[in-house]
Amino acid sequence: MPDRLVPYLDPWTTPATLWLLVVALGALLRVRGRPLAILAAGTAIGIAVWKAWSIGPPNGLLDLQIYTGSARAWVDGGSLFSYRAPVFNLSATYPPIGVLPFALLSPLSADVREVLFTCLSLGAVGLSARCVAVLAGVAPARRLEWSLWAMSLAIITVPVWLTLRQGQVNAILWLLVISEIVLIARGSRFAGVGIGVATAIKLVPGLFIIWLVVAGWRRPAARAVITTISLTALGWVLAPTDSGTYWTDQLWHSERVGRLDDARNNSLLGGLSHLLDPGPLRTAIWLALAAAVLVVGMWRARRAARADDLLAGLVIVGCCSALVSPISWTHHLGYLVVAVAALLPLLSSALRRVLLAVGMLLVIDPGHLGDDLTMSMVRMAMMVLIVLALPIIEGRSSAGRRDAAEPEQVTPNDDASGTDQTDSTPRSLSTNS
Repeated sequence: MPDRLVPYLDPWTTPATLWLLVVALGALLRVRGRPLAILAAGTAIGIAVWKAWSIGPPNGLLDLQIYTGSARAWVDGGSLFSYRAPVFNLSATYPPIGVLPFALLSPLSADVREVLFTCLSLGAVGLSARCVAVLAGVAPARRLEWSLWAMSLAIITVPVWLTLRQGQVNAILWLLVISEIVLIARGSRFAGVGIGVATAIKLVPGLFIIWLVVAGWRRPAARAVITTISLTALGWVLAPTDSGTYWTDQLWHSERVGRLDDARNNSLLGGLSHLLDPGPLRTAIWLALAAAVLVVGMWRARRAARADDLLAGLVIVGCCSALVSPISWTHHLGYLVVAVAALLPLLSSALRRVLLAVGMLLVIDPGHLGDDLTMSMVRMAMMVLIVLALPIIEGRSSAGRRDAAEPEQVTPNDDASGTDQTDSTPRSLSTNS
């Protein structure tokens, strides 16, 4: 087999080819409707579990190995940051509270741990797909089939596949955030807690707390802040020395997680690092661009919340977070995958179908070109375009609930006076975005 074909056919590199062959065979055998969706989802899940079981030493699922090795070092009385992966010499990069729970997995064998964590991540992807279906306004009768297709397509995209392949915690963080937006739409008294947990584990989801504030969801925002502070304080109690090391030293050294000019870095700063040398000029340009992206992104996300298009708001904020973070690896770009669902209503013309197909191909990234600088720059440009121009569809998130009894919906309070309306879904307002 020619070497150039190996990445396209190896399920470890990209599962898209094998998945497509199985689904196409099912379609040829006249499998239709929900059974075909079940076949598609089952195939994607099966490939992921198979590869998690078969990878073996010395790498295992690399990031999972780092999480559990670091937690084991803490259990044994050492530092969370003393463990180094034997192959790449990498150590933990998250706040202590984000690593400590992996002590529960450390007694398990590597094979059991890898398969179990992969199944947990796959479950998170499936539940996230279900939540996206709600935010996309999919009718209740269609949500199961829609979610199965969404889950199977998401698994074979490069951000989600790399998350599974490396044993990353991203899928769980995505679920914590996406499910929270559904809870906000339903006026839940627990809305905000999940975003707080995600922020305590990995700081980048904290941008969603800012969205809660600017959108007028005050109680969820307060719960998120309280949860973040509480879990961070718990980390200080359990690992005071490591917490001090992280918050006073490691947090301020982005190079500990990789080089800014790594071809796999999809952030604004990553893009600038290939154009400008390190120094005050590059830093100033990055800060200006990041500030512009944040201001425009939060303005448009607020408009999306007021228009009851929570899916668009979620995607805009998620892409903002990846753009402004100093380092955004390809496996961090889950919201770029969700953006495909936000663009589905644009399938009314042939050109739009072609553009959506191209976008889906880029996030699937056949042949694992995710390590390629050109692809990273393209994904960065896609996220910028999403932040600036993703269509906001008025009333999208309530479309699937119109035939069901729902809690009273109230517009977020935009001024300092009046009744606190922060736990309610905003009513639809016109938007020019």
